[in-house]
Amino acid sequence: MILIKNALVSAGNNNETKLVNILFDEKIKQISEESISVEVTEAIDLQSKLLIPGCIDAHVHFNDPGYTHHEDFTSGTTAAAYGGITTVIDMPCTSIPPVTNKKNLHIKLDVIEKKAVVDFALWGGIRSNDFPLSKKKILELWDEGIVGFKLYTISGMDTFSAISYKDIEKIFRSFPDLLFAFHAEDEEIIKNAVTGFSLEELAKLESYVYARPVAAEYTAVLEILKIAKNNHVHFVHISSKKAAELIWKAKKKMDVTFETCPHFLQFTADDFPELKGRLKTAPSVKFEEDKLFLRSCLKNGLVDFITTDHAGCDWKTEKELDDFSKVYSGIPATELMIPYLFSEFHLKEKVPLATMIKLTSKNQARRYGLFPNKGSLQIGTDADFTVIDLKKTFQVDESKLHSLGKYSPFNGSTFNCSIDKTIVRGKVVFDAKKGLLQKPGWAKFIRRT
Repeated sequence: MILIKNALVSAGNNNETKLVNILFDEKIKQISEESISVEVTEAIDLQSKLLIPGCIDAHVHFNDPGYTHHEDFTSGTTAAAYGGITTVIDMPCTSIPPVTNKKNLHIKLDVIEKKAVVDFALWGGIRSNDFPLSKKKILELWDEGIVGFKLYTISGMDTFSAISYKDIEKIFRSFPDLLFAFHAEDEEIIKNAVTGFSLEELAKLESYVYARPVAAEYTAVLEILKIAKNNHVHFVHISSKKAAELIWKAKKKMDVTFETCPHFLQFTADDFPELKGRLKTAPSVKFEEDKLFLRSCLKNGLVDFITTDHAGCDWKTEKELDDFSKVYSGIPATELMIPYLFSEFHLKEKVPLATMIKLTSKNQARRYGLFPNKGSLQIGTDADFTVIDLKKTFQVDESKLHSLGKYSPFNGSTFNCSIDKTIVRGKVVFDAKKGLLQKPGWAKFIRRT
């Protein structure tokens, strides 16, 4: 048994907090404001540091197996541990084979279970490559405990092709009980936008946001919402005000959720001249009105949760290029999300602690069938804790990131808090003074329940 003493935790609503002691092994055994008098193997005095349910990054691309020159599961989960993330949910598209059936899932699991240092769940996916669909294979994959199915309305991957709205409607009608997540940008709008530029213009960084315009995201979201009658729908990495407005209005009549990412909350296309490839993602960061609206969604509880869309690459060969159209679209971010969010929104913008917990763990766990074992502090649930030192600053040095990708748009930024400990199922995985404390392969695949 381990005893954590003097942990500052949420007391319920808004910013109410209390100091507690927590007794646990792999599961939480007792939480008390009074002293706990039992024999323990270790006692950790947090000295009033903030302890929250273990944070979840529900959208990462760890590229394993198949694209491990970008990231592998050890480097990705190590970065997560340093960032206070106790569970990641890996996408199905950036691995070979992609997770589109039960056989492929187990090929992936055989590789990554030996490498993980924090717990992980997995997305499945559906591609146009898979048509005509086998209902049996889709349901087999769902029954293996994946959290949902990822679909693209536009794709740059030969191994994970985009799906038309007509086929999305067929999928909706065939599988009314499953959860579907969408990369929602309209392919035709983007193709038309791109043809409006010469090759010389596309090579310029200032063209990128107009080559992937707001209209593409808005139109794809609108078309999907039109055909999603009684379906369960999630939109990943929403980047624009217009798309976000559509989704939260639709919440009144259907089961739909959305996420956004730190880069959409902090940067705009005006930052491209300074940050260049460090900021290139797909979809692109947009404009000031989009950033401000997404920030208001976070502060007002209108966005369901925050993810990173973590997708790193090699800086020299894939980011530091003169032709911006050839620059890889993706940034490593799982290590920085929690210190950024708590610095920028909890400490600076005064977003209540209860809201921050929903955005960083509780809502993800509920949406993806992981709650209450993940995303809560309840007796009998997994002892997953993120400990944040709200008084210790953290300066971002991209060269010291634990992802294989050593770059970040946040490079040089100072956050007004830092990760003190990351604890997964009762094991201290990361400690600010000692570094990484668990070896690859000890963590678990977490199935949807």
